Amino acid sequence: MVSDILNYLLIILGIIILYEIIRGLVVAKIREKLYRSVTEYIDQYKVRLDRFKLIHKLVVKQELLNNSEIHQAIIEHAEEKGIRIPQVQKQVEDYIEEIVPFFNLLSYYKIGYRIAHGLLNLVYEVVIDHENAEKLEKIPPDSVVVFVMNHRSNIDYILVAYMLAQQISLSYAVGEWARVWPLEYIFKSFGAYFIRRRYREKLYHLVLEKYVQLISLQGVTQGIFLEGGLSRDGRFRPAKVGILDYIIGIKKNPSFKKELVFVPAAINYDWVLEDRNLLTEWKKGKEKSGFRDNISSLVRVVVGGPVIITLNILRYFSGKLKHHGYASVSFGDPVSFSHLLKKHKTDFFSLERPKRLARVQTFADKLLQKIGEVVPVTPISLVSAALLSFDSSFVSRDDLIRRVRYMRIGLKKKDCRIVIGRAFESSRESSRRLADEKETRQKDLVKFEERLLEHEEAIRTVDVALELLKKRRAISMRKMGIVLSQKRKHLIEFYANSIRHLLDEKDYR
Repeated sequence: MVSDILNYLLIILGIIILYEIIRGLVVAKIREKLYRSVTEYIDQYKVRLDRFKLIHKLVVKQELLNNSEIHQAIIEHAEEKGIRIPQVQKQVEDYIEEIVPFFNLLSYYKIGYRIAHGLLNLVYEVVIDHENAEKLEKIPPDSVVVFVMNHRSNIDYILVAYMLAQQISLSYAVGEWARVWPLEYIFKSFGAYFIRRRYREKLYHLVLEKYVQLISLQGVTQGIFLEGGLSRDGRFRPAKVGILDYIIGIKKNPSFKKELVFVPAAINYDWVLEDRNLLTEWKKGKEKSGFRDNISSLVRVVVGGPVIITLNILRYFSGKLKHHGYASVSFGDPVSFSHLLKKHKTDFFSLERPKRLARVQTFADKLLQKIGEVVPVTPISLVSAALLSFDSSFVSRDDLIRRVRYMRIGLKKKDCRIVIGRAFESSRESSRRLADEKETRQKDLVKFEERLLEHEEAIRTVDVALELLKKRRAISMRKMGIVLSQKRKHLIEFYANSIRHLLDEKDYR
């Protein structure tokens, strides 16, 4: 009896061992295949891969703990608070554990990219800015590159990373709102590092500063949101200089010989998924979100997003897929920090902290201005601005088309990027054909056709935008024109505000 039981146990144990061996071989084979495909992807598109991201987290942790400034700060903090040094060191280790990510190639280029592709293209028609993306190729390859962006939505992280996936992988500074399971694990595997906003402890900020400078010195490409938070009213918020100042600090390191380059990246959507929460905060006059507000906004994206995606999947298979408008990113001309340093006769880093931060603020304001200059003009933002320009709750459709046409002409004169997608394919093809034939045709006839195309694109822009605004119940259609909903006028203002700084009244009045 006992021998039979032992035999059964040995058989079961043998099966378990065999299963684990087979599972290990299969998993290893799958992992090897995935890594090979990632390597092929990186080689195919010549992706700029920051090698330091692949360094084990333990090495980064030890590098920070060995930093002389952090070591001195630990001693000072212990004396100030009257606690033992090992306790403070444990506190610093906890900060490092919280901040430092563990970049994973498979997570970023297989899981992350595919999720981003599926999510974005089911919710939006993503319009890639190929022309402006070429500016990135002109950046010297040995430069440390930082993308500075405006902040419209919590999915900005996904959109910009998706847009740049064939050039580089980005490391983001992510707020504490994402420190919930499983988002924390996902973001960290994508190379994002976490920061505590409005957390005032000096020791924490020193650890954060030294980490940011460490990855900057190692050439890690970063993305930072200059406004420090989501726009509540659609306009740009004042530029924040915290992370920017940390990054700039690497220029005072004698061993740093590379160029520090900032790339303005402007984001815009026809539909910001969490706009209702943002509008509520705007109406309440709130400039900052608390943890509860951030979670509420996150829930809207996490819960509302899948609902939209599920509906769009059903529409896709039924042939009735409808996007929530356009999503796009535009890139401005890269800005070298060396130009700022050359303008100052005195040593920039020898200035007292208030004076130095004032100059960093000026630099941040200029970067934000450059972001504003390249904001993508989406149909919703343009038509919303046109509707509000009439100072009336009723607008005839013909007047609206005429106003949009004049606005488009004015924006084109300023080299602003007007986002056009598949709905504009016929007029885009006509424009290409007209450009090819321009030299061989009469000027008057060419001008006539150009005006026709402008009018056709204005009609298409109005149609695309009105369909979305009607879905949001921001307007209602009448036989003679469009009626603005006074209850939802804030929604129209929110989208109009994203491009109002680009519009000049004399261009369309």
